[in-house]
Amino acid sequence: MRTFVEQTGIPVGESQAGKGSPPYDHPSCLGAIGATGTLGANLMAREADLVIGIGTTYDDFTSASKTAFQNPNVRFININEMDVLKQNGLLLLGDARTILEELTSALSDWQTGAEYRACAHRFNEEWDQEVERIYNPEHGPLPSQGEVIGIVNSASRPQDIVPCAAGSLPGDLHKLWRTRDEFGYHLEYGNSCMGYEIAGGLGAKMAAPEREVYVMVGDGSYLVMSQEIVTAVQEGIKVNIILINNHGFASIGGLSELLGSQGFGTRYLARNEASGQLDGARLPVDLAANARSLGAHVIEATSISDLRLAFEEAKK
Repeated sequence: MRTFVEQTGIPVGESQAGKGSPPYDHPSCLGAIGATGTLGANLMAREADLVIGIGTTYDDFTSASKTAFQNPNVRFININEMDVLKQNGLLLLGDARTILEELTSALSDWQTGAEYRACAHRFNEEWDQEVERIYNPEHGPLPSQGEVIGIVNSASRPQDIVPCAAGSLPGDLHKLWRTRDEFGYHLEYGNSCMGYEIAGGLGAKMAAPEREVYVMVGDGSYLVMSQEIVTAVQEGIKVNIILINNHGFASIGGLSELLGSQGFGTRYLARNEASGQLDGARLPVDLAANARSLGAHVIEATSISDLRLAFEEAKK
């Protein structure tokens, strides 16, 4: 794919499953596309007259519920075995690598214009500047989720693996994670399965024991299924879990508020006897104690400096 892109000058927008196909700093990499996409990827998708989909399902997030591609004359070529007829696309059925090799040969004398290439490169650089800003806003007293992602990204090696699945983290990772290795980004986002993260991270470490695995999980998903920590301890398999605690279900809470439901039932609050509503005191949930009880070595961090020190300790 990289050979095809560099020869033709056609830029790349990444779905969750396709993230890392080119490294984040490749001049033709526009980054995430769709509902959780970057500005440049979605602007170029909006104007595109031809979209080549490689293995994509064009799901609601990738296609922004079929609003991402707005050129009235846009055509689609779908290299796939499933979902080939979506967007009324032209089917190219076969091995994706072989098809791309044949397309590269067939287009040997064709390229996009220099201005178009320069536009993609500019979008790539501008988005990287935005990522840098979000990585370093110096919030206080508590860090932002973007800062935490930045610490994990900068402290990990290119070949290390970050698994995630549900909540607000997948959207932020899609936009903000700087992929440096094609196997370093592992998001279960076909069904956004809450609880997949730790179990998936355990599987990733079993599959690639030479790589460090940094599971990123929110407190909502952690509470759905944290018990695979026991299996990791039992088998002596090292998995690093970054548990981000905001005392509730922030992703669905934001959607609830957007639809006028005031985030009902999405924060860890006790039921108020007087009002009968879930607006009482914060629940006394101690997730660190829970992880310790399952056998994990726990380092609590309440600041970015704490998190940096925690990473150095975890590496040992």
